[in-house]
Amino acid sequence: MRKVIYGIGLFLAVLFLGAGFFLSYQVADLREKMDLLQENSGQALQQVSMLDSSKDQELVFESYQEGNLLRNRYRITAYGPEQIILRQEEESTKADQEFLLKVEDGCITVYEKETGEVFEHTNIPLESLPQELQAEVLLGKTLEGNEELYSFLENYSS
Repeated sequence: MRKVIYGIGLFLAVLFLGAGFFLSYQVADLREKMDLLQENSGQALQQVSMLDSSKDQELVFESYQEGNLLRNRYRITAYGPEQIILRQEEESTKADQEFLLKVEDGCITVYEKETGEVFEHTNIPLESLPQELQAEVLLGKTLEGNEELYSFLENYSS
C-alpha cells in the first residue's frame, strides 16, 4: 500500500513539475510575442505620425536657366519605406510679379510695378506701420512675388 501512495505522490510531483515548466515556457513565449507586437505598433505609430507631418508638405527646387530663376514646386502626396510620391504643382503666372506700395488717402495701395495699374486698395493706415517701413512705403517699397505681398498684407492688416 505504501508503494502505491509513494507512486501516486511521485506521479503528482512529476505532473506538477512538468506543468510548471510548460507554463513557464508558454509565459516566456507570450512575453516575446507581446514585446514584438509592442515594437511593431510603435514603428507603425511613428510612420503614421511622420506621414501626418510630411504629407502635403511643399518642396521648392530652384535653379537658374539662361539667367532666369526657375522654381519647381512639388508636394508630397504619399510615401512608404521604399518610395516617395511627389506631385508637381503648377506655377502661377503671377508668381514673378513685382508690386509697388504707395500711400493714397493715408492708406497703403498696391500697384503692379510693370503696368502701374492698381492691384489692390487696402485699409492699412500708414501710421500703423513701423517707422522704417513707413519711410520705405513713402519712397515706394517694392515687393517681389505674391508670397511677399500676401505676407506683408497678412502681417499689417487688422
